[in-house]
Amino acid sequence: MKSIKNTLLLILAEYLGAGLIYLLGRTLRITWVDEAKRTSIPSPVLYAFWHSRMLILGFSHRFRQALILISESQDGEFIARPIHRLGFVPVRGSTSRSGLKALFRMARLISAGQDGAITPDGPRGPRQQVQIGTVLIAQRAGVPVLPIIAAAEKCWQLNSWDRFMIPKPFSRAVIIHGNPINIPRKCTETELEAKRQAVERELNRITDLADHYWD
Repeated sequence: MKSIKNTLLLILAEYLGAGLIYLLGRTLRITWVDEAKRTSIPSPVLYAFWHSRMLILGFSHRFRQALILISESQDGEFIARPIHRLGFVPVRGSTSRSGLKALFRMARLISAGQDGAITPDGPRGPRQQVQIGTVLIAQRAGVPVLPIIAAAEKCWQLNSWDRFMIPKPFSRAVIIHGNPINIPRKCTETELEAKRQAVERELNRITDLADHYWD
């Protein structure tokens, strides 16, 4: 009985979740900032954005067939289903070193020509702290990390570990591209850590810009 219930909930999440994201996104008045940074970089890239900001980006980047790393947990399945319905390609795994198999698979697929996307503080935090797996994927794939963030002028914020943000219908929204971070193929652990910190600083910089965009 529990299995049937879970299956029904997953189907509901897949279709209803994707539909609600699409309908909500259609009401938003989105402004793109520094989009030229994306068009000036040859594909593929590895987009990086905070776990709490995925909803607007799930709408804005729909049907682009971007690869996105999502946890193998049950919670991850509830995200993977609607994301797949919106035209993303879920790759199941972790951004920690223990998830190296998923990281290597993600890197291989990106290096074949598909953009990738990752929430570097997911799936369980710490909030707004980049995990090392992000730079490992970019390094192995030979692509830059492109920080990107979204914010809404009016939103609800959930009482979850990431303070997940849901924009209110008809709100103004903004999407900001950060500066790309290149990861050399050959790095020491110290250099990789410096790159991880660089991605984190850039993401936090554009997050602050987005959150104060209408001030």
